[in-house]
This record gives sequence, structure tokens and C-alpha cells, in this order.
Amino acid sequence: MIKKNWLLVFLIFFLICLLLVYGESGLNFNINLIRELRLPKIVVCLMAGGMLSLSGLIMQIFFQNPLAGPDILGVSAGSSLFMAFWMMASEGTSSIVTNLGGSVMSFIGAITVFLLLLFFVQKNMSRVSLIIIGLLISSFASSGISILVSMSQALQLKNYLSWSMGSFRATTSSELPLFILLSLFSIIPVFFFAKPLEQFLLSENYAKSMGVNVKKMRMLFVLMAAFSISIVTHFCGPIGFIGIISPHLAKHFLKSSKLSQLIPAVFMMGTILALITEVILVFNPNYSLSVNAILGLIGSPVIVFYFYRQREWSL
Repeated sequence: MIKKNWLLVFLIFFLICLLLVYGESGLNFNINLIRELRLPKIVVCLMAGGMLSLSGLIMQIFFQNPLAGPDILGVSAGSSLFMAFWMMASEGTSSIVTNLGGSVMSFIGAITVFLLLLFFVQKNMSRVSLIIIGLLISSFASSGISILVSMSQALQLKNYLSWSMGSFRATTSSELPLFILLSLFSIIPVFFFAKPLEQFLLSENYAKSMGVNVKKMRMLFVLMAAFSISIVTHFCGPIGFIGIISPHLAKHFLKSSKLSQLIPAVFMMGTILALITEVILVFNPNYSLSVNAILGLIGSPVIVFYFYRQREWSL
């Protein structure tokens, strides 16, 4: 198991080295170029991919649904809706106000959808029904965003469309320290709560029987996942598929569901997906490819393969 994790570490190291020395202009070892452009996007890939994958793992455990994920259940869409509203409303304000307000609004959008999903979970909705509700939430958010876009000015529309494509390159070197700080606040608690998560993995009743304060931990898990998703959405735009497929890829790779081993592997798997996406973009600079287009090509077959392997999964 340890050897497999080291394989993931080696792959991450290889991808980082590749992205440090190779860019859209080819091989270039210019220190300023590496520090100002390449290093920030690598750090964002490391953190954003890891945060999305961990939030996806938490959602799959919390909702007892193997297809739960930030994009499938509409959490990313809710965060995007509130973020879009703020981008339209904050035009002309200082960058500090824009960034701080964007982070807050993105979090409010994510937590709102989480609480709505939690309400339906408590009403004993089935796993498939919950996914349908998530898709309807995404549709509602898309409609709201379309209305906001139709009322926006040209500059606001340009900024929003650029953000909505999703990118690991949007964070500048000056914004990087804030991104890293918020990311660490999001990631570190997950490793400390591996044991309660493992108890929730078996069932909520089992966790309760083991003395876990279920109500408190439920809210904590919701806050952790919502915070992670909101950070990524704010700095990178809506990023799809990483959250839902990383836990399954990690489980298949490790052949284990033990969370003490799975959490680091899930984090690294999300990071690897983000880095591979960036490598594909770097090697195809003449094509107008987006992060979500590449992740869709990777993620869709993984989900179909999961359905094939789980053919007995009933409605």
C-alpha cells in the first residue's frame, strides 16, 4: 500500500517538473517565467485538485452515494450562481473587496445547496432521487446565471465568461499566498477527522453507537466540503469531474477502502488529474481547449465504467 502511494508521489513529481520546464512556448528555463507563471498554476493544480477530490470523498461518505460530487449534486453550480451575482454586482470595487466578497458569496452558495440536500436526505430520499435533485439545482443555477448575464455589461460579461470556463491559471503570484492559506485551512482538518469519517462510512447509526456526536460532525463535514468547493470555485471557476471520479480511481488503485490510506491517495489522485489536464493544455497551445472539456473526456468514461461494474445497483 505504501509503495502504491509512493508511485502517486513520483507521478506528481514528474508532472510538476514537466510543467516547470515546459510551457506553451516550449522548453524555457527562464526563472522569472517559472516564478510568475508556471509555479502559481502548479500550486493551484496541487491544492485545487486535492480539495475537490477530498470534498467529493466527504460527499460520497456523507450522502452514502457513490455518485455524489460537487458538480453532480449541484454544489458547484450553487457556488457559481452566487459568485456570478457578486461578479456582476461588485464591478468597480477594489480588488480586496472583490476577492473577499467573492470568497464569502461562493461559500454561501455552496453551503446553501448543501443544507438543501441535507433536508432531502433527512426525508429519506433515494440515492438516484438525490442525484436528480442535484441536476435540477444545477439547471436552476444555470438559468439564474443566464438571467444575470443578460443584464450584465460587456466588461462584466467578458470577465464572467473567462472565469466560467474554469482554469488553474487565473490565480496570480500576488494572490497565491491567500489561496494557499485558505486551501490549508480546508485540507488539514480532513486528515484529523479520518476516524469519524470512517465510522460514517459504515453508517450514521454505527457512528452514533461509537459515541460520535452525529449532529455536530454532520455540520462539520458539510462546512469542510462547502469551504473547499467555494475556494476552488472562487479562484479557478467551476471545475467538474475531479470530485466525483478521484475517490473511485484511488479505491481502484489501492484496492482498499480504509480511509487512513485512502484520504492521501484521493488527494494525490485529484492533484494528478489537475496536473494532467494542465499538461494536455500546455502541449496543445494552438487549440482553444478548456479544463472542463478535458476533464469531461476523462471523467465520463470513468463514470460509465463504474455503472458497468455496479450493474446490480438498483434504483
